[in-house]
Amino acid sequence: MGLQAVIFGPRSEEHINDFLALPKRIYVKEELMQNEKEERAILRGRHILSHYFTITPILVYEDGKVVSRGIVTVYPEDEFAFLGFFESKDNSAAAGLLFHTAFGLVRDMGLKGIVGPVDCSFWIKYRMKTNQFRGPHTGEPYNKEYYLRLWEENGFQVCERYASKHYRVVNNNESSEKYMDRLARKQSEGYEIVSPRDRDFRKTMREAYVVLGELYSSYPAYKKITEAEFRVLFKYLKYIINYSMVKMAYYQGEAVGCFISVPNFGNAVCNRVRLWQLPAIHPRKKKPESYVMLHMGVDPKHQELVKVFAEAIRHELKLQQVPSMGALARTGSAAKDNAGARTNYEYVLLEREV
Repeated sequence: MGLQAVIFGPRSEEHINDFLALPKRIYVKEELMQNEKEERAILRGRHILSHYFTITPILVYEDGKVVSRGIVTVYPEDEFAFLGFFESKDNSAAAGLLFHTAFGLVRDMGLKGIVGPVDCSFWIKYRMKTNQFRGPHTGEPYNKEYYLRLWEENGFQVCERYASKHYRVVNNNESSEKYMDRLARKQSEGYEIVSPRDRDFRKTMREAYVVLGELYSSYPAYKKITEAEFRVLFKYLKYIINYSMVKMAYYQGEAVGCFISVPNFGNAVCNRVRLWQLPAIHPRKKKPESYVMLHMGVDPKHQELVKVFAEAIRHELKLQQVPSMGALARTGSAAKDNAGARTNYEYVLLEREV
């Protein structure tokens, strides 16, 4: 029977189930980062962001069993398509047929090429992990080690690089005077840096939407979404954040910066939290083994706040005596702080013209 590529639509339940089943055959339970509910909504055209794009899902079967999958995503204003939700057995022929099928689709649409991995949207998941395959971290992409080879075998080249740094526990003997001095100076200039309270979550998300939208607007694959959509996508944070590691900066009452960190739950939450998980989540978020620093954004007119944020975060980590990871900074970004870092986790975005 050999290899066969299949393109399917939102009503093909059999193919949707095959698409959703493949990751469970590739990863062990501790590595699986799949949000099956979200994937099903995308395949059926019912995701909250589905109105922004059109998708073409592809499956590759070998002797009747699915061995490779992906979704080609097209935005009406773009010259390049996205390819995401890529999963594959270590099978060069199967992955090659998947990519060949995607290339044909993109050429027929009159587009220039493909960028990936992008799971339909910047706001869902994008980028590929390329080293340190020791298990996933909350909010970080995770994939099999051989994925980069499969993409490069099919003509893709790296177009963007990212790095996450793992930081040691802050030594109790390290002085906090620098932070206190900088904070006092900024306060005298009219700034305020605070940790929000649980009851302020909706307000914090509204302010974060504005600040992060400005920060990420220049990133590859970025697309603007509404505040309501942003709140839906990130509502799970309400159940997992430790507010001591969330910081908001205000200048004369207006939000000009935000920092969002979460306890590292590994793959236990995957952008959704179920009610039955809450009893287990609560103690882990109160006393986490480590933190993942997901987002830090500062209004461009207040860039000097970056160092104050860094000191405020270091001060909290010192109090809690917990290690941390600074997540997914673009290589060369000014927001990246290497002091105390001991491990580099690297990620890439790839592209190919067709």
